[in-house]
Amino acid sequence: MFAYYALILAFVFWRVAKVVYNLYFHPLAKFPGPKFAAASHLFEFYWSIVRDGELIWEIERMHKKYGPIVRITPHELHICDPAFYGEIYAGNPKRVNGDHRFTRSTGVTESMFAAVDHDLHEARRKPLTKFFSKRSIANIQPIIQDKVERVILRMQEACQAGAPVSLTSLAAAFTADTISHYAYGVSIGCLDDATGRNMLSEATQSVLAMGHWLKFIPVRFTNAKKMPPGLVAHLFPQAAVVLRTHRAISALALGVLNAAEPKAPHENMFAALANPELPAEQRTLGRLEDEGFVVLAAGTETTAYSLSVTMFYLLDNPAIFDSLFADIKAVMPNPTACPPLSVLESLPLLRGVVNEGLRLSLGTLTRHPRVAPDRVLHYKGWAIPPGTPCSMATYFVHTDPELFPDPWKFDPYRWIRAAERGQHLESHLALFLKGNRACLGINMATAEMYMLTANLVRRVQMKLHEDTNIDCVLPAKDHTIVVPKNTSGIKAYVLGINTA
Repeated sequence: MFAYYALILAFVFWRVAKVVYNLYFHPLAKFPGPKFAAASHLFEFYWSIVRDGELIWEIERMHKKYGPIVRITPHELHICDPAFYGEIYAGNPKRVNGDHRFTRSTGVTESMFAAVDHDLHEARRKPLTKFFSKRSIANIQPIIQDKVERVILRMQEACQAGAPVSLTSLAAAFTADTISHYAYGVSIGCLDDATGRNMLSEATQSVLAMGHWLKFIPVRFTNAKKMPPGLVAHLFPQAAVVLRTHRAISALALGVLNAAEPKAPHENMFAALANPELPAEQRTLGRLEDEGFVVLAAGTETTAYSLSVTMFYLLDNPAIFDSLFADIKAVMPNPTACPPLSVLESLPLLRGVVNEGLRLSLGTLTRHPRVAPDRVLHYKGWAIPPGTPCSMATYFVHTDPELFPDPWKFDPYRWIRAAERGQHLESHLALFLKGNRACLGINMATAEMYMLTANLVRRVQMKLHEDTNIDCVLPAKDHTIVVPKNTSGIKAYVLGINTA
């Protein structure tokens, strides 16, 4: 009995000592911020878990009270200053590590996302880089257009049935089918599923919702694939769909690893990851499975949300829609003959619409901490010690009133005005992040945005459903991806399909 009480006393003493250390002796002790946030991770737990993804709004309140640099956890600083963004999310030759609490939050421990070390991340990322170059994406325009045609077909069927269509679900099906076809040569067929079921979208949403929990549990429990199935089901009921998706990706990976006639590394991403020239530890089934899930998930949910948000604002602003229709019709006189991607990108208003849609959709609402392992970062008189996780959530860049006056207004012409003044406003789009760990899929995502938006505006007559309003696109909660105030999705009635 004495040993039992001694153990409890030792634990309490250890926790108190840690709080005292965090408050008064930690290298970040002098940085501004609430004491409760500095003392322990309970503050983060409360706003992330108990209040279900509201930490972003508490961080906003902290900045209003304490200024542009705030200590938001015992070990992390958040800086609200777009001018400093490039220092946190730095590129070569600077070394940038990930923060282990966030890199393990998706449970895909063998992916490039989960690689904390700079060099390991670079090694895991390199085999996939060429697949997402500007040239590679331009070459797959026929694949993207094939999925566009399937979207138009679904909308034509909705028109004939007189039923509203969910732009949110259609966009997710479009991005899921496109990335799966391109990445692994096999489309998962969401646009062909009469039930509208999208396993990849469901799995992505589930794993990101679980991610907030995974930051607060021991490392050995952060890989759901290695946890007992009963424990997974008890802790995370939504994990079942994640495990099913992993098994489907594992089957694809096994097919590549066991193929009698292996595909050349340039043919698809699985083949590139299984390239015999790579070190053996990078060619395991677990690596292919985890990397496969990351590529598919990253290529689905955020781009789909950006597409649906863009269409909401266009349908909610008929004058902008009509002007854009005229511009697109001029380069697309035949509705079914989409011009090259480069032509679409050259249309100033379409470019402004895509950029404004990307800005207001935010990408992810959560922060993405970065660590400078061997550099002191200097910000307005503050010396940030090496090894300190620092972050700047995209939300604070995209809604900065100095960069984007009246930031919640959908104004695609702001991009045209900036270009006329010689300002490169696009450099402040941060939803794909920046630097060494920026999202690989930026060219893929923007190509999908241009092509689907152009085709929908040129070919489909629509009006918003009566239940779809601004609350469907205004952010409310951070589940890594944006959870809007109204989660019913963006719906529209299809009034007709343009044939001329």
